[in-house]
Amino acid sequence: MNATYEICAFGETSALSPELEAALVNHLSEFALMIGKEVALDRSGSLSRRNPSTSTVGLFFGCEPVPKWNPPAALGSTDPIIPIVSDLTRCGKELPPEASYFNAMALDGPSSAQRIASAAAECLGLLPSRRRIFISYRRVESTPVALQLYEALSKEQYDVFLDTHEIRPGAIFQDALMHSLSDCDILLMLDTPTYVANHWTKIELVRANKLNCAVLRLGWPGVTADLSFTYSNQIKLDASDFRKDRRLRVDRVNEIADEIERLRSKSVAIRQAKLLGILRAEVGQKSGSLSHPGQFRRVEANFPGGKRLQVYPIVEIPTSEHVARIVENATPDQSALLYNHLGVMNKWRAHLEWLGTQVDDFHWIRSGFIDVDLSEALK
Repeated sequence: MNATYEICAFGETSALSPELEAALVNHLSEFALMIGKEVALDRSGSLSRRNPSTSTVGLFFGCEPVPKWNPPAALGSTDPIIPIVSDLTRCGKELPPEASYFNAMALDGPSSAQRIASAAAECLGLLPSRRRIFISYRRVESTPVALQLYEALSKEQYDVFLDTHEIRPGAIFQDALMHSLSDCDILLMLDTPTYVANHWTKIELVRANKLNCAVLRLGWPGVTADLSFTYSNQIKLDASDFRKDRRLRVDRVNEIADEIERLRSKSVAIRQAKLLGILRAEVGQKSGSLSHPGQFRRVEANFPGGKRLQVYPIVEIPTSEHVARIVENATPDQSALLYNHLGVMNKWRAHLEWLGTQVDDFHWIRSGFIDVDLSEALK
């Protein structure tokens, strides 16, 4: 089996439950990846050597008495490892000292399997490492709930955008808003009575749809969904869901957080697939083809005359970290990063252009200008 991704379980591997394996299968399926084909799941150390052409993550399962720390040969010294315990209060009793360098996760809780699977996908490079949520709301109608969700999701290690917290003084408000929306995984829509009628919140929703960003609609009591927009899922609220302080009951907040966790992989996978679909069409127009999918969703674009380009699609706004990762993973061929430039601030685009000039054989491909950018890269 020539896997592109490897998940190496060690320690007390009997704790890799059917529920956790099912969560891994579900997350990977969003990216059209299957365990046993593109993904190797090793429970017994059968992968005898490190494969530099794969992305690898280790899952160490702790227990009491503490298992020995024997990382499989397939795990390199710089590969990420997720220690897993029954409860975070038991790290000292279930993990060896070697695991203390890594941030642990717990098996307890209703969504623990989903969260561990999501973390593994992040370590494999399938999901962005930043978990970005954009809260879209009317201040006059839903500020208490917006603040409550900001606090709750931040505790779950989401990078939450809330206009009153994230935009710095002196910034051009709408430019900063659209830039942040371009960089999020999910738009959390607080659909209150005048949400769609408001110019600015409507613009946010329209932009999210254009970006193919997942939209989770929270419908306020008595508010009907406007079906001219696209929603990934909806949670309908009623009067009994609200407390006297106009905030939501804790169980409803937990339900919202769980749904966001489920939607995130689907959202990223759909956006990546759409980017690759546009790329495939443009490459075909140049009598080329895509082949050899690899780490970090990389594809190889092949053109007449033997020209080749390694293309890495990403759904977030590019940074120097993305470029460094591509350089580390680069083949002797030219490399390019494909991204959706819609909403990215002009000063950030200028920074990216400068950054690209500092790296040999590297190119940017903007989703709206693939034809132009491909032609430039193939010169």
